[in-house]
Amino acid sequence: MRELRRKNDWAPGEPGELVGLLLSADGDQWVPATVFGAALGPAAEQGVAESLVRERGLSSLADRWWVRVAGASWREAWLLEVKWDRIRLRWDDPMLMQTGHGEWVRLDEAEIQRHRPAG
Repeated sequence: MRELRRKNDWAPGEPGELVGLLLSADGDQWVPATVFGAALGPAAEQGVAESLVRERGLSSLADRWWVRVAGASWREAWLLEVKWDRIRLRWDDPMLMQTGHGEWVRLDEAEIQRHRPAG
């Protein structure tokens, strides 16, 4: 795994901002991924994967995502906060009673992807 960081221009000397990850795949291929490890696209050469992370890594966090917790059905959700091991989300269901603070979901108990699952 390789972290990609963006230089923080407004605070010189501070560490860069993490924009995403490159996850090792077969051969010389890398999977572009979010800061919490969700794929942003298919495996590709390092330069292509890195470009995708830099272009979409942070902005993708504002998109709707599809989440399945513990084998339940896939549901649409908005990400409120992300950590390397968990996400705080708000389900995209106007009929569901939920707090404004959202729900924390552990990534080891969930699947998450950007696009509607097939089938």
